[in-house]
Amino acid sequence: TVYARGELQLGILVEQMRREGFEMMLSPPRVLTTIDPDSGEEMEPFEEVIIDVDAEYSGTVVSSLTNTRKGQLVEMNDSADGKTRLLFQVPSRGLLGFSSEIASATRGSAVVNHVFLENRPHLGLLESSFGKPKLVCNTSGKATSYALQSLSARGTLFVEPGDELYSGMVVGENSKSGPDVEVNAVRAKEVTNMRAAAKDDTVRLAPPMKLSLEQMIGYMAQDEVIEVTPSSIRLRKAILDSAERDRAARLRAKQIRAMKGGNK
Repeated sequence: TVYARGELQLGILVEQMRREGFEMMLSPPRVLTTIDPDSGEEMEPFEEVIIDVDAEYSGTVVSSLTNTRKGQLVEMNDSADGKTRLLFQVPSRGLLGFSSEIASATRGSAVVNHVFLENRPHLGLLESSFGKPKLVCNTSGKATSYALQSLSARGTLFVEPGDELYSGMVVGENSKSGPDVEVNAVRAKEVTNMRAAAKDDTVRLAPPMKLSLEQMIGYMAQDEVIEVTPSSIRLRKAILDSAERDRAARLRAKQIRAMKGGNK
């Protein structure tokens, strides 16, 4: 177990170990909770978050922190230069992955500062901890341009042609909501003896989205791990076998429904 203050500190430690030749697997980070000695209630840390952002993106920031991350908007002030200052109180686990998400949503205009506030009663499940639906490779081999061209219409890719892939590795983010989708990213174009009347069109792919180690730590879902080696950093499912992963997903969904029912 490694203790760290946020994704950045944890990422610096892991990157240093990687450069020294270590190999490791990182599971999703967890926030340390305590038990109130008087009531026996589970307590979690809350943080005060101050965000300065362009006024046009203030609604995006409020929606991101209050909907799925269970933050509470305490104060909102507009300035004459077109900026808005927002003050939130948010559970610490609700801030995992928030910095990179909001930087993209506000085109880098948001300045985020947060500091520990106090321990409060645990708020239960956070929707943000479920992660976004992924494109998961279902076979091993090298990624091909032919396969990635068809997959690019389904979402954002994390890999490029020639990358070594294996079953259970996350190769992209699904643009549609719902469960993860298994895809074949190593499929090659069939070769026949028929002569084509014209040359095949050149395959053009958008550059893949390359996540840093810190971004991966906040981005990965509860059923995923980060595979760190001296030569590569990959995001993959904790359970590589597809059938076992489906069984675990059904069991996890059942547990989540039970926990949601208990929180009502």
